[in-house]
Amino acid sequence: MTRLLSTITPYLLILTSVTSQEPDLTEDDSPVVVTSYGPVQGLKFVSPWTKKAIYSFRGIPYASPPLKDLRFKDPIPPEKWSTVKSCTQDGNACPQVDFFALPNSTLKTNEDCLYINVYTPQVKPVDGLLPVMVWVHGGGFFAGSGNYDETGPDFLVGEGVVVVTFNYRLGALGFLSLEIPGAPGNAGMKDQVLALQWVQREIQQFGGNKGNVTLFGESAGSAAVHLQYLSPLSTGLFHRVIGESGTALTSW
Repeated sequence: MTRLLSTITPYLLILTSVTSQEPDLTEDDSPVVVTSYGPVQGLKFVSPWTKKAIYSFRGIPYASPPLKDLRFKDPIPPEKWSTVKSCTQDGNACPQVDFFALPNSTLKTNEDCLYINVYTPQVKPVDGLLPVMVWVHGGGFFAGSGNYDETGPDFLVGEGVVVVTFNYRLGALGFLSLEIPGAPGNAGMKDQVLALQWVQREIQQFGGNKGNVTLFGESAGSAAVHLQYLSPLSTGLFHRVIGESGTALTSW
């Protein structure tokens, strides 16, 4: 198993520099997008690496918090909200032992962790909707997150791509399978399906083309991509895949 930042791919080699610092944030432009569940307010910043503007929406709930009676169970959509929800910071990462912590990492974990992040060069593209790339993080299905400092979307966004990242349940909370109603199994994989359904329903509001979605990931994330490619639950939710090191046959 490899760490996200050590995978030998052009995209992720770039990330080793991207993730070394947070972007130079400015609050002169705080776009609001209305989703099916309620309005969300993002933040515009200029990437310190590409010097191009990025509109980021971080920490959007794509599922109800998997707490109490929902623990171990299939995810369900979030409840709707009426007031503008601030989505300018990463949501909680899912509970884990962070063996791969970056220097000075301040990773915050909580079972309330099913959040999705959208990074777009234009909320309302003037030349048509933009291609979408959805990243599935690695980490052996027991660690990792979709947070900015682990994914560094700057360079893809700079090329006119809408980048989506998200968290999914890990470890026992995500993959305990007792074949009973209280723990049917593969909750983490089903979280991914719900996130992809969210993309199909909402991404156009962020300037993305729901008919041009690429699912990609590395290590365990790559294995998840392969499994989603094979699963009938994911039919129609993406159009191409990129797997970087892991496959459905890989064992962790």
